[in-house]
Amino acid sequence: MSDNSIHDQPESARPTDAPGLSYSDPAFAERYGVKRGMSRTRKITLALVGLAVLCGVVGYIAWNEANPQIQAEVISYNVNGTSINVTFQVNKSADQRVECTIEAEDVKGSVIGSANVVVPSGRAQEDMVYTVNTTGTPNTAVVSSCTAVS
Repeated sequence: MSDNSIHDQPESARPTDAPGLSYSDPAFAERYGVKRGMSRTRKITLALVGLAVLCGVVGYIAWNEANPQIQAEVISYNVNGTSINVTFQVNKSADQRVECTIEAEDVKGSVIGSANVVVPSGRAQEDMVYTVNTTGTPNTAVVSSCTAVS
């Protein structure tokens, strides 16, 4: 039971014995040259450059997360039925105009009301008071984000 596979053929009929140059033939290398891999020095240099770039990106992200240019925090809040009166403070550059999103949350932490509040330019530290209407009884309020606007 022969299926004419390469193993069933005599060695002289196998394709590797065909005339001409093959990649493994020393005459091929002499004629066309051998492609060499990267040198050890080049590999180390590329690895160090890649590591330096990675460290730079991680450092930049960490610095911006640890030192945001706009910071906001809730100072106090007062629940009034289905609304919450929020006092919050924003620290920013004096020339920046900022929009902050205030969210009211219920006891489960679900957002039941939100509002976008524009903080005008002029002062680096601004105390704001805003009332957020809610769809239920609020438990707390948070400043979820602040971004500079033009």
